[in-house]
Amino acid sequence: MASGDSLLDYMATQTINLGTIIHNYTICRQLAGGTECAGLVKADAYGMGIKHVAPALFHEANCRIFFVANFAEALKLRQILPEAVIYVLNGIFSSHVDFFISHNLRPVLNDLAQVILWQRISPENRPACAIHFDTGINRLGLSPKETAQFINDINLRKGLDISLIMSHLACSDDPEDPMNARQLADFKTITRSFPDIPASLANSGGILLGPDYHFDLVRPGLLMFGGNPSKGAMPKNIKIPFKILGKILQIRTIGAGQSVGYGATWTAKQPRHIATINIGYADGYSQMFNNCGWAYIKGVKVPVVGRVSMDMIAVDVTDVNPQEIGPECDVELLGPHITLEMAAEVSTLSQYEILTGVRERYQRIYIKNS
Repeated sequence: MASGDSLLDYMATQTINLGTIIHNYTICRQLAGGTECAGLVKADAYGMGIKHVAPALFHEANCRIFFVANFAEALKLRQILPEAVIYVLNGIFSSHVDFFISHNLRPVLNDLAQVILWQRISPENRPACAIHFDTGINRLGLSPKETAQFINDINLRKGLDISLIMSHLACSDDPEDPMNARQLADFKTITRSFPDIPASLANSGGILLGPDYHFDLVRPGLLMFGGNPSKGAMPKNIKIPFKILGKILQIRTIGAGQSVGYGATWTAKQPRHIATINIGYADGYSQMFNNCGWAYIKGVKVPVVGRVSMDMIAVDVTDVNPQEIGPECDVELLGPHITLEMAAEVSTLSQYEILTGVRERYQRIYIKNS
């Protein structure tokens, strides 16, 4: 099903296969040995569109628990899925308390001030909450000092309906990093004080670290959307659920010594055929791809040449059969042939940044093939 119509045919497109996302979710659950699997749908479902992705996971993959980053994302998701369990990772501000209660949103409490704020609310209609313990990433979560206070002072826990305790791995992308084991050991110690409360440590990379990291709930994000969260090989059976296609606006031949783009940062050493594509940094195609990005057209991988402009990039299509291409021809910028791993390697951007940087100017097209 397309989100636009023929009037939008000139636009660049982002095709999202909901069936593949559901497939990847199932693979994540299998990799976690059947452990309950939440859906990370923050940042507009990693740029895939929460309005379509979340219902597909809920109704077709039996995903019942979702995590979002902030209050605004939680409200949007609640309108889409009235019955889902929704955790808000950024915690809660005092001005949002009434909305959390009225929309049945579960805050992830990240410090003792938030714990006390939530504890003071009448428990009659107060939703459950999660407690986040910082085991080394030093972002959100109860510090080691606060963790000790929370564990040793029963009054800090009194009356709270804690449905989950959690932590977050700092180096799960590198299985050899000793910090993984240190965080695991610290989290295991914490869980002993909460034997009857479900625990969660593993993000996408954590799932791949093995059963010790799975606990009661895993939280896949990137892996579900076709990215590789580890320095190792992509897990078997994970598929790419998206394809970003730009369109050729113009093709011209330039001679040796002629340059392309702002700043004249690329110069032809011999005559070349250059295609201008209707995607630029305003679409999320970063200038980190200046003179190093790749595109795919008619079976040929072609290089980005020159700087990325706001609305355009240039690619060298000299090696493509000229009889097969022309204005309006589709060019893959990201997808099965130009993968997130490939794009991250040449640009030094993270796969997360590339995927969530996709802008709204694309015409989104949703399909459901598995």
